[in-house]
Amino acid sequence: MHDELDPIRAFYEGLVIRNAGLIRWLCLRQADGDQSLCDDLVQEVLVGLWLHLDSYRRLVPEKVWIGWQVRTILYDYRRHRLPPPERLAYEVADSLAEESLHAREQLEELTAYLTEEERQLVQKHLDGYKTKEIAQQMDLTPNAVYKRMKKVMEKLRMINEKINP
Repeated sequence: MHDELDPIRAFYEGLVIRNAGLIRWLCLRQADGDQSLCDDLVQEVLVGLWLHLDSYRRLVPEKVWIGWQVRTILYDYRRHRLPPPERLAYEVADSLAEESLHAREQLEELTAYLTEEERQLVQKHLDGYKTKEIAQQMDLTPNAVYKRMKKVMEKLRMINEKINP
């Protein structure tokens, strides 16, 4: 018993088999190498190709039509499934602010064990001053600032290892 969809299914299967590499490559590129997401995107593309099969015209090469369809399907997927860029930007900014606050709190906890001069060195370094500028402000030589900063960094590492084993 032959179904009227048999020739369409056969054409679709052939189309997918002949262009499987292109489809997989475009999806993998979109997924930034994430295999799991790539597999999901391939499934979306296969469904989308089946749904849009009636738009295929033999006027354009098969690979061109496949490429156009895959890009369109992936664009629609991104637009509907991924969070809007503004919301994503706020989520990233919140996350970075939280990490920054946590890092600042940890640094304050660690610098509590330093001398006043060592805290000044760390603060000036964090404020972005160059070694020469710190040397001028603290009336030291650049070499002395470098050596003291190196000692302070070692001291901070040791303190951190004791506090956070």
